[in-house]
Amino acid sequence: MLWRWDYFILAMLLLAELTDLGETAVARNQRKNRRLRNASGNKLAARRKQAGNSRKVSTKKVNQNKKTATPAKIESRIVGGTSTSVSTAPYIVQLRRGSNLCGGSLLTDRWVITAAHCVKGHSASDFTVRAGTSTLDGSDGITRSVDSIHVAPKFTTNKMNMDAALLKLNETLTGTNIGTISMATSRPKAGANVRIAGWGITRESGTTASQTLEAAQVRVVRQKKCRLNYRGRATITKFMICARAAGKDACSGDSGGPVTRNNVLVGIVSFGYGCARPGYPGVYTDVSAIRQWANKVMANN
Repeated sequence: MLWRWDYFILAMLLLAELTDLGETAVARNQRKNRRLRNASGNKLAARRKQAGNSRKVSTKKVNQNKKTATPAKIESRIVGGTSTSVSTAPYIVQLRRGSNLCGGSLLTDRWVITAAHCVKGHSASDFTVRAGTSTLDGSDGITRSVDSIHVAPKFTTNKMNMDAALLKLNETLTGTNIGTISMATSRPKAGANVRIAGWGITRESGTTASQTLEAAQVRVVRQKKCRLNYRGRATITKFMICARAAGKDACSGDSGGPVTRNNVLVGIVSFGYGCARPGYPGVYTDVSAIRQWANKVMANN
C-alpha cells in the first residue's frame, strides 16, 4: 500500500512529466513505502526500507520532480475537495525547497508553522515561503526567505510524533490576501467538522499537484478508533488527531498545511495510509498539544 509521502513526489511533477523510468520507480515506491504528505517521496522511501519499517504511511510533501519516502509519508494535495480562493484562508502559505512543496500557516507576520518532516535535516536557507496566492505557481504571491528553523523536540521521522516546526522569516510577511491565524487551546471533539486545504495531488495515484488551492471538510475521529485503524502500521499519540470523510483526505503535497475549525488552527497535515482509503483516516498534529512549545519558541527567538 502507498503512503502519502510517495504521493507528494508525484505531485511535485508540476513543471515536467515523469519519464517511463521515473514512473516505474514511483509505482515501485508506492507499493513498498509509506507515503508522507509532502512533495518528496523517493528519499523517504529509501530510509524506510533501510530502517525495516513495514508501515506504509505517507507524509504529505510533494516533489514536483520526483517522490521520496520517509518513515511516515505526507501527502500534499486535497482529495475530494473543491477549488477555493486564498481569501478564504489568507493564513495558508506554500513552503518550497527547490521542487519540493509543503504547506504552512502564518501565525504572526514573521512566524510560520508547518510539519517537522517537511524541514528536518535541511537548512533555513534551503526554503522560501510564499503567501497571498491561490495558484500553485504563485506568480501573484509574496515570497520571503527563512532565517531559522525550530523543530519540535519530540519529533522523529520513524514515529512522526509531535510533527511540527516553526520557521522565522527574514522579514515581515503582509499584503493582499495575507493574514494570520491563532492556535487552538483545545483539541476538537470527535465528530467535529474541520477544514483542510492545500495544493497537493487530488487522488492517490495522481502525478501532478493541483494548480489551484483546494479545500475539503472532514470529520474528527475518536482517538481510540484511530488507534485501532492504524494498529500495526503507526502509533497514534496524544500529539495527533485523526479525521476522515468519504472520498476526502489530504494527500501528497499537503503536508504542513492547515487544519482549521471556525478560523482557528487545530491541526497540521502530517501523514496517512494512502489517500482517502476506507478505514484509514488522515493523521494530523494536534496544535493544542504543541501550542505551549510554539509560543515559547516565538517568544525567545
